[in-house]
Amino acid sequence: MDHFGSFATLAATPYLIGFLALCFWWRWWLLVPAGLVAAVLAKVEFASVNASDGAGAAFGIILVIFAMIGAASGFVASGVVLIGRTTRLHALRAVYVLPVVFILGFGSFFAVTWTQQKTREARYAPPSAACLDNLHPARIADVDIALPVAPGLLLYGDGVYGDHYLLWNNPDARAFCGKADGGNATLKSVVFMLDGIPARREMETKRPFCSRPHPEYPWAEMACHLIPTDVIPDKPVKMTVSVKAPGFDPSVREREAMLKTQAIVASDGLRTYRSQNDSYLQRPDGYFAQCHDHRSKSQPWLSCTATEELSDKLAISYDFRSTAELFITQSAAVAANARAIFNSLKP
Repeated sequence: MDHFGSFATLAATPYLIGFLALCFWWRWWLLVPAGLVAAVLAKVEFASVNASDGAGAAFGIILVIFAMIGAASGFVASGVVLIGRTTRLHALRAVYVLPVVFILGFGSFFAVTWTQQKTREARYAPPSAACLDNLHPARIADVDIALPVAPGLLLYGDGVYGDHYLLWNNPDARAFCGKADGGNATLKSVVFMLDGIPARREMETKRPFCSRPHPEYPWAEMACHLIPTDVIPDKPVKMTVSVKAPGFDPSVREREAMLKTQAIVASDGLRTYRSQNDSYLQRPDGYFAQCHDHRSKSQPWLSCTATEELSDKLAISYDFRSTAELFITQSAAVAANARAIFNSLKP
């Protein structure tokens, strides 16, 4: 309350000056030019203060804003008084209008700020316990799945406007729960973002989902804890399952690009196709992935991406960490775990 009182006292002075500057212009031919001049001056002054730097910038912005509000309130008060004089309405006499507009104008900033704050709080309020704790039915292609509200899950709907839901975002989580529980959640893509920057991971993991173990989900541990940069997990760090066009081979473009270069064959049968900054690694059984070498001590591994058919209607694409030495066994484990991750969503 003390902070509010101090702020109101600080704001009252520039507001009073702005109000007094325009509240006594009781001739239209004087009020309109005065209002225009005040608007121009306010714009110039606000731009100047807003462009300034330093500790006093915020203080200057507050003064200018309340001076502008005061001038606008004074302009309105003069206009109402002029209307009262023209119509001879007793209720619009200056003695009544000036104090009423003065109070309403000063309170308008606080009323708008309070309303915006309450609206923001309502928008970003946590979803209901049922939304956070229950599984929510959805469908992708011809597969029924049940989704928890968990970090790392990004969903794309099949609607005309391409609805998407970040399940670690409160408004999106509430929207998805409402749609799914109403039986209308049809998806075109499910994305598992399991390897994120620390700032995003901290925000995402503030969910009840991460407060207890989930052995039923092979991706839960990675979703709730940031993967150290020196670790090479046997699971994807990002994975997307999406509806594919009938008869479309999701890896045809990468395969064509790979085969345009000459292969280097290792003793274990691993074939390497180099393409500018990236390379394609291919196992003896034909499986291949596009990989990028970061050439960094902080990322001592290859970032690889593989795309496969999951079914005749679904494609799966996943990113994983590997090395040339581990690729043959590592990629096989990652591919199996990628399918297990998606299968864990099936009821």
